[in-house]
Amino acid sequence: MHAHTHTESSSRGAAAARTPPHCFYVCAGTVQTEVVNMAADGMVLTNHDHQTRVGILTVSDSCFRNLAEDRSGVNLKDLVHDPSLLGGVIAAYKIVPDEIDEIKETLLEWCDEQQLNLILTTGGTGFAPRDVTPEATREVIEREAPGMALAMLMGSLNVTPLGMLSRPVCGIRGKSLIINLPGSKKGSQECFQFILPALPHAIDLLREATVRVKSTHAALEQLSSPSPLLANTHIDTNTNMHTMERGTQCEDEEDEEEEDMRRGQHVHNHLHHQHGSSHITAAAIAAKTSHAVVMAKGGPYLPGNTPAPPTHFTCSCSHDQQIPDSIISRGVQVLPRDSASLSSTPSESPRATQATSRLSTASCPTPKVQSRCGSNENILRASHSAVDISKVARRHRMSPFPLTSMDKAFITVLEMTPILGIEVINYRDGLGRVLAQDIYAKDNLPPFPASVKDGYAVRAADGPGDRFIMGESQAGQQPTHTVMPGQVMRVTTGAPIPCGADAVVQVEDTELLRESEDGTEELEVRIMVQARPGQDIRPIGHDIRRGECVLAKGTHMGPSEIGLLATVGVTEVSVHKFPVVAVMSTGNELLNPEDDLHPGKIRDSNRSTLLSTIQEHGYPTINLGIVGDNPDDLLSALHEGISRADVIITSGGVSMGEKDYLKQVLDIDLHAQIHFGRVFMKPGLPTTFATADIDGARKLIFALPGNFNFRVTGPSLLEVVASETEGRQPLTPAPRGSRS
Repeated sequence: MHAHTHTESSSRGAAAARTPPHCFYVCAGTVQTEVVNMAADGMVLTNHDHQTRVGILTVSDSCFRNLAEDRSGVNLKDLVHDPSLLGGVIAAYKIVPDEIDEIKETLLEWCDEQQLNLILTTGGTGFAPRDVTPEATREVIEREAPGMALAMLMGSLNVTPLGMLSRPVCGIRGKSLIINLPGSKKGSQECFQFILPALPHAIDLLREATVRVKSTHAALEQLSSPSPLLANTHIDTNTNMHTMERGTQCEDEEDEEEEDMRRGQHVHNHLHHQHGSSHITAAAIAAKTSHAVVMAKGGPYLPGNTPAPPTHFTCSCSHDQQIPDSIISRGVQVLPRDSASLSSTPSESPRATQATSRLSTASCPTPKVQSRCGSNENILRASHSAVDISKVARRHRMSPFPLTSMDKAFITVLEMTPILGIEVINYRDGLGRVLAQDIYAKDNLPPFPASVKDGYAVRAADGPGDRFIMGESQAGQQPTHTVMPGQVMRVTTGAPIPCGADAVVQVEDTELLRESEDGTEELEVRIMVQARPGQDIRPIGHDIRRGECVLAKGTHMGPSEIGLLATVGVTEVSVHKFPVVAVMSTGNELLNPEDDLHPGKIRDSNRSTLLSTIQEHGYPTINLGIVGDNPDDLLSALHEGISRADVIITSGGVSMGEKDYLKQVLDIDLHAQIHFGRVFMKPGLPTTFATADIDGARKLIFALPGNFNFRVTGPSLLEVVASETEGRQPLTPAPRGSRS
């Protein structure tokens, strides 16, 4: 029995794998974020020196037999991959049945051969007779980790009394940590979150990352007792609690903003950079989260506690300890979008105040796919941008977005791209489209026994010899005579075989003996070979049988497929909708190609290149023209693109210039989720990808720098997006990126 296996790889380049550490403080005040980019200076980065390589093992008979969808395994991949949670790399993913030997074999391979840092199993931990994951795990591990199992059990019991029926085993083999999670999507996500604060430090210990381990221990030694903080904590018991059952969903945005305004003056996170040691690891912040940051969510951290009601507190923690954002975000989600929003000081920006409040109310870490809360139904109604362009001196001087490898960028795009709807078209318009249905033949092909060659229909039993010719059978006509012994009938290629005949002898194997006086008819012929029954005859249904599936759902249709549709008589087919792509260029310096040059101006060529590339692949396009470097103009153009297209591609306005407002407009005005803002390639470092969920439809936004390499990455990127929206496999693989 073979398991279903899927392996995902990521760029192993050291520079590509590193994320610039963000340093944070937690105290009374407002939110400020300053990013320290050490990669440019060649300094040692400690938060993401080596990405955590994770394996997801789903143990389920039904999933293995394709009788059920692996929702928990797929969800765990999202949680692990989310940079605001673990930020790991999915190095292996596999589904196996509830068989001890297969579970053990996979665990041993991942520990001993692939040497994964973390292995998460989901399923097979209950009381059912075939729930054997804990037993298989015990036979593999060398040391147990009972504290993690206890944390999951405590947390589960706080959610449901049925949590006592779970039998998780956690342990270590070599340098790999193995954790058993429940089989349900909800249960596995909750248990993953219960142990998440300790995972980074546990992995550091197994890796023997001495510097990070010592830094973590030193940071923990400097922590003050939590009691003063708890003593200053006032619990508002009238406020509703979030429950783990909500999963990755947040409360309605309107209620959230109203609550933010009510308590915004009480809870502030002051995040601020100082020059000093940057060697505090994830675990240090996870520890601090329980005493400081998590208090913003309503109380100290206990495994399984749903976030407590909002807590009003004054921070009593020391302000001389740097706290990297990659860790603080495990308790409170801190994304680049919040830092990007703060073009002015928070006290002067209403938008920044809202961002500050959201930090205190983000009670559940959310995967990227649902990282924005509430409804976006009013986004397109705004006519003026909320981006403050007056504070030029306070703009970012280092990008708040971590570097993303090319591989990870393509994976992110693939994960965030939805499948579009279905439409019915005429088969003649199907070239390049993707079928959304299976196509079945209505008739046999051929519908009658047909001759393969020009020659004579004969009775094989007659053998060689002289025969009388009784007429002819031509393509398109059904013969009415029956071939009797000693007779033959002349046939053409594709013509029906007359009754009585069971073979065809090609004309080359015959000799004409007698013809009519005027030469218009053959009367007698000599058969010179022994024919066998069925020779040179296509039987009924030889090519296509009635009811046969001739084209499968997901087929990318080319000329042959169009011809096959015509053959089986299917003229109306359901296909996945093509993504409509809108393109615009940004920049005050740009002119249309037909305009005369003026001082300080250049002609726009990027838009023409983009439109031509997209049209070359057959996708419908919308030309949004040239947009000036003004937030209002950018917002207006993006509104038009979002209302008319599925994908928006922009050129320019995404770097570090004082007029580069595009990312701020996406974040502040459109409430778009920016999934990455820098990609490890040259040219094209500031390449940005964002999504905006508008009225239930997800819009994809690719913001490319003015000096872009779309000719290199564009075709593959378009193919990835198009293949996902159309529900098919990419025709060409995404390129692996490198930076010179």
